[in-house]
Parts: sequence; C-alpha cells; structure tokens
Amino acid sequence: MLDYVTKVTEAAYRTTAGDVQLLRDHGWTEPQIAEAVYITAMFAFFNRVADAFGIPPQGYLEMNAVTK
Repeated sequence: MLDYVTKVTEAAYRTTAGDVQLLRDHGWTEPQIAEAVYITAMFAFFNRVADAFGIPPQGYLEMNAVTK
C-alpha cells in the first residue's frame, strides 16, 4: 500500500488497474484502497493550499521530538 500511495503522490496519472489489482491480491479491500487514495489526495490538497497561502509549518515534528 505504501508503494501505491507514493505513486499516487508523485505521479497519480501513472497508476494502473494492475497497481490496484496487486493491492487486492495482497488482501486490501476496495474500501481500504479507496480510503488510502482519498487520504493521500487530501493531504496533497491541504499541503498545496497551506503553501499557496504561506502558512508556516506548525512545529509538530519538533514537539514530537521533545516528548520522546
């Protein structure tokens, strides 16, 4: 699944029916595959909107490092 969503992120137009069939062959269900695509697309959308409006990173990674 991670290879697939990476492909969706980097070049969604290159995804094929064979990519989706491979996920099915590994036990992923249609709703799971669809949700992975939706989540991946939404993160890309939100990142582009944030970048377009110049919204700075919120420091979540830094906060996580402090709490470890």
